[in-house]
Amino acid sequence: MTETKAPGRRKDPATAVLAEVKAERKLLGNEVRPLGGGLRPERARQYYRREADRWAEIAFARSLADKAGWDAELLAALNAALASADSDTARAGLLHVAALAVTAVEQLDQLDREAA
Repeated sequence: MTETKAPGRRKDPATAVLAEVKAERKLLGNEVRPLGGGLRPERARQYYRREADRWAEIAFARSLADKAGWDAELLAALNAALASADSDTARAGLLHVAALAVTAVEQLDQLDREAA
C-alpha cells in the first residue's frame, strides 16, 4: 500500500516579504541616530502630529466612500509614530507601520501573481 503525502502547508506570504526586509535592513548598517533629527525635534513632533491627524481623517473619509488605500493608512501611522516623544509608543507605532507595509507588499505580490 502506498501512502499519499498530505499537501504541504501553504507558505505564509509574510515570510518571503520579511526575508526581503531583512536583506534590505542589512544594507542599512548599524549607524546610530535618533528617531527624530533636526534642530527642533519638539517642533517636528508637533508637525508630525498634525500630519498624522490629517492623514487619519483622509483615511477615514476614504473608508466611508469605499475608496481606502494603503497610502493614507501608512502616512497616518508613520506620522503618529514620529510624533511620539515616548520610545515605547514610537516603537509600537513603527511596528504598526511595518505591519501595514508588509501587508501592502503582500497585496502587490498577489496582484502580480493574479495578473500573470
